[in-house]
Amino acid sequence: MQGKIGNLSVYNVFLLISSLRKSGTLNISSEDSAVNFFFSEGRIIDAQPIQPIRKHSSLLGMMLRDAGYITDDELERVLEIMGMGGGRKIGDVLIEQGMAPRDIVAKYLILQIKECLFDVLACKEGHYKFEKLTAQPASAGGELARPETLIMEIMQFLDEYPGLRQKFPLDDFRVLRKKEEHVDPNLFPDTERILWKALAFSEEPERVFRKACMTIFEGTKSLAALYDRGLVEIETVAKPNEDAARQAHEKKRLRLMKWQAGIKAALWIGALVVALIWIIKLFLSPGTLQFFMSWTGFF
Repeated sequence: MQGKIGNLSVYNVFLLISSLRKSGTLNISSEDSAVNFFFSEGRIIDAQPIQPIRKHSSLLGMMLRDAGYITDDELERVLEIMGMGGGRKIGDVLIEQGMAPRDIVAKYLILQIKECLFDVLACKEGHYKFEKLTAQPASAGGELARPETLIMEIMQFLDEYPGLRQKFPLDDFRVLRKKEEHVDPNLFPDTERILWKALAFSEEPERVFRKACMTIFEGTKSLAALYDRGLVEIETVAKPNEDAARQAHEKKRLRLMKWQAGIKAALWIGALVVALIWIIKLFLSPGTLQFFMSWTGFF
């Protein structure tokens, strides 16, 4: 089964595979995205972004690194092990090496599937191709995902996202928890409670969402709820080039102020010198001396 996206929507492709309980690989590619989805009896068991089209920050290893579960050195070591061959997946290697627990890897595998679905659902043009094969769930995988359930959830987030995003600055921003004395996160809904705890990890929204194991859409919705409760503060972050320009302008302004102050000081000193010279000349002139002597003789 293969064809062009547009003749058959991405949603209908997934729905067809799910309803027929097919096992195999579905490749969806467009100008700026390419992903392989793996199915077992109609359910998605894995999704693999194809590099370099897919942004690196959404790959499983990068997600776990950004969430603080592994370090850069550990990620590099895992990639070296995978490069030795054997066709092992990164999640399995992380578990074997004791770098990440199985339940954490399983959660982030689902997150990767969701993010890949977000990408392909936005495709209006491109191609799809399904190939039958016997696919087994990854040993690190969690509960198998029904595509129609995930897609309906994603479509809801896509509808809500523009309105939620308007609550926050368009430029880069950071988010901070307000230090409330009587905040009990156990009273929050699950997603808000998870995000609230993740805010202790970082002030960068993307890293907070990673720590909470949420897509940007899920994270934005939960963050908006906390913001509406008055529990978080939002601060705009100056971009590096803007910050550098601002610093350069400030240095230039300070130099100008110093130069102006120097000129003023020089003018005052010059004026004082000129005044002293005139005073000295005035008192040392013959007429002034004669007047001064006659004035002292009067007394």
